[in-house]
Amino acid sequence: MKKYFAMFLIAVATVATAQEKRFVIRGEMSSPRLCYSDESVTEIKLDHVVDGQHITMATAKVENNCFTLEGTAPDMPVIGYIKGFDNGSIQVFLEEGEIKVGPFDAAYPVAANISGTPCNDTYQAFLDINDKCIEESKVRMRATKAQIPAELRDNPEIELQYTSPTFYVNNLHFKVAIMDFLYNNLHSPVALYIIKYSMSPAFETEMVQNLLNAIPKELHSHTMYKELQNEILAANLKVGAEAPDITGRTPQGEELSLSDFKGKYVFIDFWASWCAPCRREIPYLKEVLAYSEKSDNLVVLSYSIDSKENDWTSCIEKNNLIHKNWVHISTLKGWNSEAIKLFGAKGVPFTALIDPEGNVVEFRLRGEEMVKKLKNIIDSANK
Repeated sequence: MKKYFAMFLIAVATVATAQEKRFVIRGEMSSPRLCYSDESVTEIKLDHVVDGQHITMATAKVENNCFTLEGTAPDMPVIGYIKGFDNGSIQVFLEEGEIKVGPFDAAYPVAANISGTPCNDTYQAFLDINDKCIEESKVRMRATKAQIPAELRDNPEIELQYTSPTFYVNNLHFKVAIMDFLYNNLHSPVALYIIKYSMSPAFETEMVQNLLNAIPKELHSHTMYKELQNEILAANLKVGAEAPDITGRTPQGEELSLSDFKGKYVFIDFWASWCAPCRREIPYLKEVLAYSEKSDNLVVLSYSIDSKENDWTSCIEKNNLIHKNWVHISTLKGWNSEAIKLFGAKGVPFTALIDPEGNVVEFRLRGEEMVKKLKNIIDSANK
């Protein structure tokens, strides 16, 4: 029996290992010397971004100018950052397989060549096109400046008259090259990052939305797709428009999003424990929540912009900010909280009433006006 049980455990372990997707990053440096000192790279680390914060996934010693980083691949490829240099970092897509980096000069890590897996091959191809566009732009601009009469070359206004058309031509060539590359790689997660970092700065919001509409559905659950969609919603935010989907964690550590409450009215209350005007709104919120005791069509979602967890949770406990229809979330990033940026709040308290379909009903409801509005919503469910 023990023999069969041991074999069973081995089999289970083997299946678990087979199901876990792993990545291996093998890097090689032509020179380990740093850019701004005479020292050499001795240790490398791999970071990725979670909720806006860099989290270290792996570290490795540099031996014979080489390093190896290993880890569990995410469900969908995301960008990771290879660090340890004094002149930037190397971006790679974290996905299953063996990723090759270099050989590269440690003084200029951003120039490292990436290959070996589908997304990294695609990303490198995009970088190559980007570099080609830059070189072609330089050639056009040099040719343009060469045509300026010698006696006029020290006049900035005259030079601008010559160079402006070339600048716009270069910009157009760059946009066309990106659009063509994107069209041929829409099914790759790399397309989302191209839209985010290369196209969003160069195109109007409407065009970015059209590009997102072309992204296949299998990528709609990617964190970058959601981030781009939220940015578009934030740019068009007004009464009647769809609200961005904000996310945070409860004091108990549970992740919750605005979209989790679809089908109910949600009163979003941006606040902070240190905010006196926010605390003056507490009695009004408690009045509404007491009125909602026998109803479940309204949720108060209090989003704290505190940066210290103890300040946040202590304020909740001290003031008894607890009710079945009162939900507290935060990312503890202070004014860097993504949610408050998406809603364009310049200060707290700031509120937004969201309908069951996820659209904005009203902004900046406070005091007695807020109580009256929310009580009417509660009453509508009891008719």
